This record gives sequence, C-alpha cells and structure tokens, in this order.
Amino acid sequence: MRPGALVWPLLALLAWALARRRLDVVEVRGRSMAPTLLPGDRLLVARLPPRVGDVVLAADPRAPERELIKRVASADDRRVVLRGDNAAASTDARTFGSLPVDAVRWRAIGLYWPASRIGRLGAPPPALKLLDEGGEPACTFPDALIAGQ
Repeated sequence: MRPGALVWPLLALLAWALARRRLDVVEVRGRSMAPTLLPGDRLLVARLPPRVGDVVLAADPRAPERELIKRVASADDRRVVLRGDNAAASTDARTFGSLPVDAVRWRAIGLYWPASRIGRLGAPPPALKLLDEGGEPACTFPDALIAGQ
C-alpha cells in the first residue's frame, strides 16, 4: 500500500471527528413540541447559539443530565426563555423560569426522519405566542356591570 493512499481516509476520519463535535443527532420523545415535532422524529443538531424562534436542546434544570427540546421564546446575552409549542404537554419556562444561555447545548437545524417529514423546522404554530407578557386580559367586564359606574 502506498503511503499516500492513507491520506484521504485519514482526512475523512478527521473531518468526521471534527463534525461530530459540532453536529449530532437526537430522537424526540414526548409531545411538548407537537405538532412541530412528534415522538420518534429525528433531528440533526449543531452547536450554535440560540436565537428567538429556534428549536433547541437544553439541560433540564431539574435534572441536568437530561435534555429538553423546546423553542426559544426570548433571549439576551445571559438568559433564554424556552417554551414548548404544545403548552398543554410542556414543562418549560412557565415552570422553571429562564435559563442561562450556556444551558442551551444544541440548536436543531433539520428533521431527517421519518422520510415523510424530512426538512427544515418551521416557525412556531400561529396559536403559539412566544412572549405572552401583557396583552389582552383573560376576560373583560362591560362598564355597565362594574359597581359605581
């Protein structure tokens, strides 16, 4: 075997090792991100900083060895607020508050399985409000029903 014949396999191995530190794959478990992500969906993730609207993997503040898949509702230089697209099935910032930015380990860059759903991750469903501070009250009272008016 020629010495030069080993160069390309070694370069490929090196490229794979470098990519492996920056890229990974994960499988979704749970329904907190439905309908965007469903149990069994598989994602390609990268070590990239979080941006508002992105789907990310972050350390669960209740059990740091566990990862959560959530959407970034807001972010600044130090903190992120994570929310699930399916509020009824999600434990997120409404339960544990904001997290330090370094708790976000990965950003999802694409869905690669099942084949029928391959592609980029979409925007949050229209019903999801990324920031629900303020806004309209839960109910209103007509002026005529308020005592003393």
